[in-house]
Amino acid sequence: MTKYQVRSKELIDLVNEIKNKRLIMSPYFQRNLVWRQVHKVDFIKTILLGYPFPQIFIAKGNIDLETMTTTSCIVDGQQRMNSIFEYIRDKYQVDGKYFSDLDSLIKERFLKYQIPIIDLDIDNEDPRIIEIFQRLNRTFYALSTVEKLSTEYASSEFMLFSKSMCKEIDFQDDDLMEFDILPLQLDPNIPQSFVDWALVNKSKFYQKLILEKKIFTSYQLTRQVHLMFTINVVSTVFSDYFNRNDFASRYLDEYAENFAEKDKIFNQLESSAKKILDLKLKESSYWYNKANVFTLICLFAKKQSFLEIDSQIIKEKLLTFYENLPEEYRIAAKEGVNNKKERLIRAKYLEELLK
Repeated sequence: MTKYQVRSKELIDLVNEIKNKRLIMSPYFQRNLVWRQVHKVDFIKTILLGYPFPQIFIAKGNIDLETMTTTSCIVDGQQRMNSIFEYIRDKYQVDGKYFSDLDSLIKERFLKYQIPIIDLDIDNEDPRIIEIFQRLNRTFYALSTVEKLSTEYASSEFMLFSKSMCKEIDFQDDDLMEFDILPLQLDPNIPQSFVDWALVNKSKFYQKLILEKKIFTSYQLTRQVHLMFTINVVSTVFSDYFNRNDFASRYLDEYAENFAEKDKIFNQLESSAKKILDLKLKESSYWYNKANVFTLICLFAKKQSFLEIDSQIIKEKLLTFYENLPEEYRIAAKEGVNNKKERLIRAKYLEELLK
């Protein structure tokens, strides 16, 4: 049984603990921030009105006998603390006012707001902490399939490779570097050999394609939709077309300790993404539809000879094809896009087009 203690703490104390690196706001097992601006504003109004909100769960961690300090981490409450932290730093307005615009009395009341805390008497590297996190998150924001996979297979090299390709992990992340990378912000189970590999093999073209071409909405990015997309791309390039996410768990299991093909797949994905970027398509282009991008990446990766075709010729072929789009392709790129049948239809048409 996990022991815990219920107490309250002033908001300013928690903020200072985050600043002083004694409280980790985004430990490795936390999912991405998913609150939209409207959620943040509504939450801050709750504090300004003096209303209560649910407890924040904190794992107390072990004592560092040399520094006589502990490093705790937030198990549940990341969204709330991030909203508070951003508001205090004037990242957004509430009712037309930044935090710095508030009267001194209101600021003081805000900073002295009593936050309900549940201190878990558990080592913040204890495996049980992930189960606690998952159980706490079964309400309000249910974890999606990919978020569950991301947690369950956090140390699988196949998962680590996929995360690295779409910048879900970055061992030189600028946001983390603001406070220095703290131990709990990186999964302690990640092998040093993979860290060394990832520092040398940093994606340039694939990340630019996936993150900058508006293939995914900002909300989809926070819910790791692009990670599931990447896992399926990697699985398809590595093997063949399949139905929905059928091969995901299989490969995450099978290549948990060593994904020996990662160098080859890395080069294939980078060269494929570069080719698509070289087409210089408009951001509103039909070919930046998720299903179409998936097909183009896989096609270029599987048929490396297509990379030798002049980019302008490929662009003209795609634009002409779109003007006279076959009904079968149109449906396969719009409905049931993750089914094996639809994936094969798209691949067949585009392969014939480029031949």
